[in-house]
Amino acid sequence: MSKKATITLVVIIALTITSGIMYWQWTEKKIETETRVYHVGLLQMAPTVAENMDGFKIGMAELGLKEGINIKYTYRDAEGDLEKLEKYARELVALKPDLIFVNTSPATAVIKKATEGTDIPVVFSMVADPLRAGFIKTIESSGNNLTGTGCAYIAIAPKRLEILKEINPDAKKVLIFYRPQDLSGGPATESILEKAPEIGIKVISVPIEKKEDIRDYLATLEPGEIDAIMDSADSMATAGLTEWGISKANELKVPLMMLSKGECEKGALACFGVDYIDLGRQSSLMANQILMGIKPANIPTEMPRKFLFVINLKTASAIGLEIPEGVLHKADIIIK
Repeated sequence: MSKKATITLVVIIALTITSGIMYWQWTEKKIETETRVYHVGLLQMAPTVAENMDGFKIGMAELGLKEGINIKYTYRDAEGDLEKLEKYARELVALKPDLIFVNTSPATAVIKKATEGTDIPVVFSMVADPLRAGFIKTIESSGNNLTGTGCAYIAIAPKRLEILKEINPDAKKVLIFYRPQDLSGGPATESILEKAPEIGIKVISVPIEKKEDIRDYLATLEPGEIDAIMDSADSMATAGLTEWGISKANELKVPLMMLSKGECEKGALACFGVDYIDLGRQSSLMANQILMGIKPANIPTEMPRKFLFVINLKTASAIGLEIPEGVLHKADIIIK
């Protein structure tokens, strides 16, 4: 056999062996995926973002990871309570799951701290600005055990105020609840305060420490004191406004601007924010990569693919507000 033929044969054998190893590794991983039951922890700050969790589970099922078959979930909802949130984070970490999916900035901050010194990967979602919050080093690489999807709620906060003004051009005084230390609501409120004078709005910004502060403040309001209420994108404030703000806004006959379709379905006048379900599905793609062996630090953080603007005409009628036609044309969903 010639030297050239010998070299060619050696190369062919080497490629065959390499291909065989790669195929074996792929087959082994495929078999593992099909037979192994993954354990994923789910942690959220409040039930107002439950659709994000639903979207995550829908996405995982679409990827072949179906609950009760090859994936199981341990779910915790802090219901807007920071003490519960910290407790539940410790509980989930102690279970040593294959991955933890967490939504909102408060919950992400707590789980980031709770997983320090462990090898538990975390996928976050519904975080207003993960870079500004210090959850990641860069968009391209977190440099730690986290990756996930943002919701851009600081960036769109001024836009939400503009939409509220379009809905009710006569609005002059807008009430906002926020926690100064919150990594979403605090900066979003600052952005709203900067925008307000440009469009003739006076913002009444009320700091809170717990969601019950919202209930207590709302109980003191009389008709005419405010023209509208707006969610600052603080998950604790969202929980409080969903629980008490919707009914109070309707009682005062003022518009309430919230963040999600679910809150509009419960009676809020308008909502503008990310599509919670779609963002959950987007996050599931990252979780699947991690379960397949890719490190979180090697998966870039992503921004939302889809936003929703929702109007509830039933609520508009109840508070005696006629929505301008131009606003209705912009709505993605109109609840009648």
